[in-house]
Amino acid sequence: TPVAEIKPTEISGALISRVTLHNFGIVKVHELKSGDEIEIIRSGEVIPKFLRVVKSSENKFIAPANCPSCNSELVEEDIRLYCLNKNCPSKIISEILHFIKKIGIDDLSTKRLEELIESKLVSSIPDLYRLKNEDLLKLDKVQDKLATKLIKSINGTKKISLLNFISALGIKGGAVNKCEKIINNGYESLEKFMAITS
Repeated sequence: TPVAEIKPTEISGALISRVTLHNFGIVKVHELKSGDEIEIIRSGEVIPKFLRVVKSSENKFIAPANCPSCNSELVEEDIRLYCLNKNCPSKIISEILHFIKKIGIDDLSTKRLEELIESKLVSSIPDLYRLKNEDLLKLDKVQDKLATKLIKSINGTKKISLLNFISALGIKGGAVNKCEKIINNGYESLEKFMAITS
């Protein structure tokens, strides 16, 4: 998700310096660029969001051509920009974080995950389920109690519904409601789901 860095501005008692731009389609339609004056709100008094361009700067709109994480080529598809590199560090972290959040692995923060990746203990979703207490004890400020808690939290997600598992994988176009329709139309097992062809 593209984010605008703005001159710190106070809204509803909070100092805002970063604003979500929703997707690349919004950025492109409004030709957002450095120096633009924009109107923002705090959605639900929490999340800062872009509304419109109030005054456009004279700078040129330039769409990014390369991934800021791995420098691979970016492709535009519908309203999004995609990095084509399957081994892109940011993509790997995002995919695993999405899984962690959707599947309900508590206590495993972004920072902790980054440590696991840097330590080469995790490079994919299945690696989470190979972790042992002794692996976690190698991380900064992780004691036996926390390690045990994390392993218990991970193991607690081994038995979940097919719907939760499939939607947690972050399959492109695989929103929960779409996955639910597929499962309800006769693909009620992982084997049947994996056999689906386009």
